[in-house]
Amino acid sequence: MKIADHIRHSLDACDSRDLDKGMLFACLAVDGTAKKMYPQIDKVGERFRKFIVEHLDIIELMHGSLNLQETVFPFKDSKGKVGVKFEDIVYEKFRCNLAHGNELPDGYGVTVKVQDGIQQFMIDIENQSMTLPESAIYALGLPCVLAPVNADQRIGNNSYHYRDPINHYVVDRWWGNVECARRIMDFENQVKVKMDFSNVWPSA
Repeated sequence: MKIADHIRHSLDACDSRDLDKGMLFACLAVDGTAKKMYPQIDKVGERFRKFIVEHLDIIELMHGSLNLQETVFPFKDSKGKVGVKFEDIVYEKFRCNLAHGNELPDGYGVTVKVQDGIQQFMIDIENQSMTLPESAIYALGLPCVLAPVNADQRIGNNSYHYRDPINHYVVDRWWGNVECARRIMDFENQVKVKMDFSNVWPSA
């Protein structure tokens, strides 16, 4: 399946309020794009995380308000080590389960937005789980559209689009134009909150 199809299915699912499906196809778009960008990396998880890390500026802007680069969540990773980043949660909890047809772990999910510009999510320290805001789906999808390796992609319908806080991106007009997008994105006035979990960090 083409990256354009993953993006189309992701946005269609969000429109119909099927957010797990929207997240699945956003993750598949990241998978496919990362494979094209880093053909020298064999491990899916490594290149998936690398793609997210290299586009965290855009992802943070689309996700909204959180400093995803510096925030470390006090949860265990797949190897039992405490301390995970945003890219770990997306890959281990969402991508791996959704792509393999599994249910999301208890307490994990995608929370529908309250209204335009107002997102919600939940972090449950006691039960080691969290939800992501609906905006996370768009935050993962837009960098795939903007990636130069996808410049040849087309949905064939100009009704598909993304929005950041000030800009509107018609998907089929923005394939591959990441540097142009970064020039118009309002990074300077962006709110970025680093979450501090030091008071609840599990003891060794």
